[in-house]
Amino acid sequence: MPHPILRFWKSPLFRPALKSTFFLALPLMLGELSSILMGLAGTVMIGHLGESALAAYGVASVVFVLSMLVIWGGVRMLPTPVAEAHELRNGPRVRMLVHAGLWLSLFFMLVAIPLLWIGIYLFPWLKQDPQVTIMAVDYLKIVGYSMPALILFAVLVNYADAFSYVRQTMLISIGGLVLDVLLNWLMVFGKFGFPQLGINAIAINTGITHAVMSLLLILLIWGKKDLQYFRDSRSTLREVWGQTRSFIRYGIPSALQIMVEFAAFGAGTILIGQISKTEQAAHQIALNLISVTYVTMMGVSTAGMIRVGQALAYRSRVRVWMAGVSTISLSVLLMLVPTALFLLLPNAIAGFYTEDARVMHLASGLLLFAGLFQMADAAQLSSISMLRSLNDVKWPSLLSFLAFWVLGLPVGYWLAVHQGWNAKGIWVGYLIALVVQAGLFMQRFFILTSKIR
Repeated sequence: MPHPILRFWKSPLFRPALKSTFFLALPLMLGELSSILMGLAGTVMIGHLGESALAAYGVASVVFVLSMLVIWGGVRMLPTPVAEAHELRNGPRVRMLVHAGLWLSLFFMLVAIPLLWIGIYLFPWLKQDPQVTIMAVDYLKIVGYSMPALILFAVLVNYADAFSYVRQTMLISIGGLVLDVLLNWLMVFGKFGFPQLGINAIAINTGITHAVMSLLLILLIWGKKDLQYFRDSRSTLREVWGQTRSFIRYGIPSALQIMVEFAAFGAGTILIGQISKTEQAAHQIALNLISVTYVTMMGVSTAGMIRVGQALAYRSRVRVWMAGVSTISLSVLLMLVPTALFLLLPNAIAGFYTEDARVMHLASGLLLFAGLFQMADAAQLSSISMLRSLNDVKWPSLLSFLAFWVLGLPVGYWLAVHQGWNAKGIWVGYLIALVVQAGLFMQRFFILTSKIR
């Protein structure tokens, strides 16, 4: 008799659900991959400027990401209600959600930009190498001017995806990647008469690229004929403000969960920087690579959130459960490839970033740990996205805090500082936290799904 898992895999419910999720997720993954490849290409270029530039770019990215976490947490609440309302062609509600999203982007700007400047002011407290500190602070001062374009793009792309314009957003993201890489190549190295700006070129071109992509998304959403139903509808200022407050109410705890996790990775980066800038440069290479797989999985989780929204339009517990299971399964299956690459070819991958033998050796060791937690990372990211679709945002924040700050990071610190494992110790802590978090998030999703009526 076939194993129950095999029977479920071959069932007439699961296979079509997995296939639907995959074809919805594929352009989303490519779009997300294009976004992260901007950072990867920038890291590769900066790597050729030396370990100080690479370390500065890495630690500045931590401060920048921490200032942006409230945005990334908040926008993750957008796809599900928009997909649900769009599925029913509820024009007034869709219009209200779109307008609320634009108000939300303004709120994000008022929060994120001051947070970044606080980070710049407090940067010397991180006790980094003096040369690294100077370069990182200059980078952050410039990137602050790019934040409005980044925030607007983050809101608009989630709406376009929720309307199922995933192929169009993919093409816009790929076009943005090409533009960003070209501008960085010209300005990082000073090609064809352009000024040689080093890491500051990355900060400038981030704003230019996202401003162009935001404009294209506005033209897409306001130009599509099949969205005429919501453009002809009306919504009151009171309704829009009420929805904006709802987004903020659920978005802040959602951002808190992301902040807990990213702050743990940021704390590890800062600690490693205090050990040595060589260890930090190697850590930045490994961190950049796992960010590629992470955002690829975000494409899958966004597809899952859209499918949950469509299922919620019909209040179907079976559809919600199947959307979640297919999303988690697809994420884990897709991570088999990077897991194999990180475990089997760490030296070749690290050598792509740097020719420094010390940095390459240390980065190769870290990639082995990165390979070990890929599938756990896939499971936790997809399951937390399913929880956000169900507006469950407070408990996941607590569970993340326990997994990272009570368990994973203390173990990592003990191994890194007291046992002399350095960066490897921190990465063991990351591995422990992600495995525990994945198990807790999946369990909670199945519990909540069983209560849908």
